[in-house]
Amino acid sequence: MMNKNIILILMCFLGFQNSNAQTYLQGYNVILLSEAATCDLLSQSKRLTIDQAFTKLKQIDPDPLEKSSKDMNGEFWLIDDMLVNIITRKITSENKKVDLYDRQKAYAPEILYRKGTQPDRARTNDYFSEIKSVNNFDVLVDYYKTRSFDKNFLIQDKKGKFKVIGTIYVKKQDATKAHTLINTILNKLSF
Repeated sequence: MMNKNIILILMCFLGFQNSNAQTYLQGYNVILLSEAATCDLLSQSKRLTIDQAFTKLKQIDPDPLEKSSKDMNGEFWLIDDMLVNIITRKITSENKKVDLYDRQKAYAPEILYRKGTQPDRARTNDYFSEIKSVNNFDVLVDYYKTRSFDKNFLIQDKKGKFKVIGTIYVKKQDATKAHTLINTILNKLSF
């Protein structure tokens, strides 16, 4: 009887390990986008598994920060050969609302240099950042146009219930295409 229980436990464990290959959502306190908002462009049926997303990320960026699929958070979609990553969380006392203007200032390349040195003008000129209101939320869009593979946006609904962190992973030469996709997502998203 004891051997049967051990075998059963091992089978359950191995089944759990294999089920990770079909994982569509992961991360601390991450919820499905569909629990917070609607966006027909990002439908549940068109999501990539975490493993599929990691494979695509490695094709876009040969040396990503994420070293395995276990390092990836949120949900993923592939749209027009661009990898879309969405991390949705409820705004709570633990996960507070972000002051978008403070975040914008903190990430600006003019701030990211040592005191007493001149800022890198090429870096500054390559940086894009804007805060705007769309539908029923506020958003900060910021990224380097040609220096990085990722284009970022941070959305907070005006009711103060949800925060959505979005990233478009794209080849560096496709920054304009990524910017257009961000605007399309923002215009189709509604809380």
